[in-house]
Amino acid sequence: MAKIWIVAPVAALALAGCAGGTPTSRPSDGTVTGEVKEWEVSVDADTVAAGQVTFEVTNNGTIGHEFLVVRTDIAPGEIPVDGDHFPEDAEGITVIDEIGEFPAGETQSLVLTLEPGAYQLVCNLPAHYAAGMHTGFIVE
Repeated sequence: MAKIWIVAPVAALALAGCAGGTPTSRPSDGTVTGEVKEWEVSVDADTVAAGQVTFEVTNNGTIGHEFLVVRTDIAPGEIPVDGDHFPEDAEGITVIDEIGEFPAGETQSLVLTLEPGAYQLVCNLPAHYAAGMHTGFIVE
């Protein structure tokens, strides 16, 4: 019986440790809200259900940025760059679609039908990807 009292608190602490970090949200309506800015891409969900997904992206930076949805099994930030950006037709990546460069302070929308898989959400303007403008994204 004493083991139960010792193990239970330890198990509770272990489970609490697993729950740390930012929880993944799963928008029920398929809308993902995000932002691009120097030098990051962030969204309010890193996992969504397959099907129609609407990205509402605001440029909260001070310069123009773009927003690409790239299907790839390459880890976030690890797509090889050639010069100051990665070739968008490179082996192992598929650019699904994009919001082209848009100015600071503006919000743009992109509606896509996504299949299950691993993706990256990126800005691929010169030197932006290498500077950290990418995040992983999973479609289940």
